[in-house]
Amino acid sequence: MGHVREKVHISAPIGVCWDLGADPNRILEWRVGVLEVKDITGTLDRVGASYSPVLSIAGRKIDTRWEVTKVDKPRLVEFTGTAPGGGEAKSTTWLEPAGDGTDLTFELDYELPGGIVGDIANKLFMERAVERQVKHSNENFKALCEARVPVHA
Repeated sequence: MGHVREKVHISAPIGVCWDLGADPNRILEWRVGVLEVKDITGTLDRVGASYSPVLSIAGRKIDTRWEVTKVDKPRLVEFTGTAPGGGEAKSTTWLEPAGDGTDLTFELDYELPGGIVGDIANKLFMERAVERQVKHSNENFKALCEARVPVHA
């Protein structure tokens, strides 16, 4: 099983961060490796909402389906994801007010299909690719949130 956890400070209020994260139409602006977003059922701030991103991970296109399983607005959202062949994932995002902005913590647990072969593939190349995509996605998300905060002269 793969695991990624990353924390980033965003110089924007928690509401700005929450609103951007809940908008499935903006995923392509910040999520690295998402080629297309399909089958959106609404904003991602309610249990049962879902979407189907087509991902590119380590050079492979993967059709996935993500569904919101837990929400504590504006502090927590949890998703479960599935992929063909038995791939599964769970992601959790926590938002906490911190000083002049928001601390975002993102955690992803995932299981590749294929049993032991999937575990070996994860260790050989998928794990590092997923870690890079999460890091760059968080950097993009941070930049978009901070761009929405007015600059005071």
